[in-house]
Amino acid sequence: MRLLKATARIPEISSEMEDEIHRQSRKMEGVIATAALYDTIRKDKFPQELLIEPPDNWVAASIYLATIGENVEAHIMNTQNAGETLNGQIIHSIALESLEQAGNFIRRLLDDEAKDETCELSRQKVLNSEAAWNKLLELLPGDKIGVRFLGGERFAPMYTTGGIIYWTPVKKRR
Repeated sequence: MRLLKATARIPEISSEMEDEIHRQSRKMEGVIATAALYDTIRKDKFPQELLIEPPDNWVAASIYLATIGENVEAHIMNTQNAGETLNGQIIHSIALESLEQAGNFIRRLLDDEAKDETCELSRQKVLNSEAAWNKLLELLPGDKIGVRFLGGERFAPMYTTGGIIYWTPVKKRR
């Protein structure tokens, strides 16, 4: 609901709208097809094109790519073409939330791996250049999960995200 308020500029969500959000969420369960790839690379092997504000003491970095599939876009278009603008905005918000959850799921998996290596993770860094996206897709085969980079910040499917998470050694307590 927080994303709906932000994207549709709705100040307050009524109980009727809340019911509609729940209905649309249930419909989306069969539409959203989450897929993700990730890999962790040691600092000495990490490509320069992907470096985005690394912490001073980083030892490795994980790169990730996630999508919720193309069906969502078609579902939103059909809804909006039927004149259901608000429902289209609701579905868009649900899609954004689902994509955010996919990134958070990868983060939780990496947290477990980092603990095994006595490391902690930085905040997720979003890629900020075409060169970085191209390099990421060279290392993580987006075609395996149906992702194509269209240039700029555009992907097919539209609901796709990716980034970098740095690993740093846990500071020893004294």
